[in-house]
Amino acid sequence: MYSLKAELREKKEASKGYVKAILYGPQLKENILLKVKKDEFEKLYKSAGQTSLIELENNKKKYTVLIHDFQTDPLKGHFIHIDFYSPDLKEKIEAEIPIELQGTAPAVALQGTLIQSLNILHVKALPKNLPHKIEIDVSSLKTFEDFIDVSSIKLGKEVEILTNKEEVIASVLKTEDKTLDEEKLKDEETPKDEDKEE
Repeated sequence: MYSLKAELREKKEASKGYVKAILYGPQLKENILLKVKKDEFEKLYKSAGQTSLIELENNKKKYTVLIHDFQTDPLKGHFIHIDFYSPDLKEKIEAEIPIELQGTAPAVALQGTLIQSLNILHVKALPKNLPHKIEIDVSSLKTFEDFIDVSSIKLGKEVEILTNKEEVIASVLKTEDKTLDEEKLKDEETPKDEDKEE
């Protein structure tokens, strides 16, 4: 399990080098205002994401949490606020798990382009069973007719997939066909000489 230290903060407090945070959950009597070191959180987020359990320590108290939400600066992109959620570890929760394609699709060598149509999978599971990410091997995509859909993903009995089973995750599009379609469209949009004379 990942770990992170936090400190209490005042409501309108702004501390250099820190990110404002709030901790809440069904087993907490009230929300707790916190702050975490910016560099430590950024490093943690790259590894943990939003689906890995984190041991959050504050004043010698430890909470098992998930990064439920966050806000970033629209111009600079850095974190400005974080929501830590302390779930009931015995209750299933819903989460969005990122999909990561692995390997090489043989159909790409046939003048094709690998298309990822789905980037996240909506699942339901106990917090401890939430996968950090879902890795999918695309080596089965040997022709332009092949595809990988949600129904082909197996995560075990502990994780229920809520996303529509028929949704396509990955396929290979024939680049040549795409180019021909674009050229055909251009030809249709370009006026002929006869039309110009009129």
